[in-house]
Amino acid sequence: MPFTPEAQFDEPRPKGVSVTALIMIALCFPGFRMISSQFSSAGMMGYYAGGLVLAFELYSIWCYWNGHNWARVLVLAVSLLNVAGVLSSILDRNSSLLDLMGHPLRFVQLALACFLLYWLNTRPLRAWYSNSPTAADLVSERLEGKLCTAVEKSGDDSVWILSFEHNSELMLACPWRLVLEDNLAFASNPAPDISANEEEPRRLLQNLRVKAVRVAPRTSDLFLTFEMGIELQTWRDGLPAEEWRYSDPILTVTADASGLTPLTVASPESADDPAVNN
Repeated sequence: MPFTPEAQFDEPRPKGVSVTALIMIALCFPGFRMISSQFSSAGMMGYYAGGLVLAFELYSIWCYWNGHNWARVLVLAVSLLNVAGVLSSILDRNSSLLDLMGHPLRFVQLALACFLLYWLNTRPLRAWYSNSPTAADLVSERLEGKLCTAVEKSGDDSVWILSFEHNSELMLACPWRLVLEDNLAFASNPAPDISANEEEPRRLLQNLRVKAVRVAPRTSDLFLTFEMGIELQTWRDGLPAEEWRYSDPILTVTADASGLTPLTVASPESADDPAVNN
């Protein structure tokens, strides 16, 4: 199924989003009391002002939790102001971070702000908030439905090449296996006393179409489900610098120890070219 922006919210919400949202909600109420006290001379107007600020903060956090990118940007801006304010206060008073630990609330705010400034700028979070497809989404979109035309072992005995229609290719430098009806049908790295039958993956996969693609979010392990219920499974052994690589005339995605790295080698408009699509 092609990736659409609306499909972004079908993706699981990053775990840290809920935790950080709850922490921000807890930090809102001390701020409400502080704003209200500053306007105490105005009577009820102080509470109204504090209430409006609190309502906006809670609404922004709700939007942040629901994946609205403007709320992510607002959280980043507030975090940057918090860090700048604390550092400025430390410099003005010629104090240190140890002195700041004597004020638990401010210390928690600073720690949260520093974490958010880094974490919300990581690639998975930017992709989830901007509704843009991840590298795993791109691989799935490009590979699903394609016919496997060849399975070959390269000059390096540990590397296999799976060719697909429309000039697509999957290079496997990591261990992989084929599973059929919960039984092991082939393993690229069998036990030392067992020799791998190199014809078996050709017999099992050639002329079959890919029905589903899944990439494990943390390990980047690749799982391909073919027709006839055959599943190709890869896993990381920590040895190859490049674990697997998918490439076609438009896209190249490389999986290694650092995760997935996409490289668009042609303009998106060329994706409509029937010569390079299903």
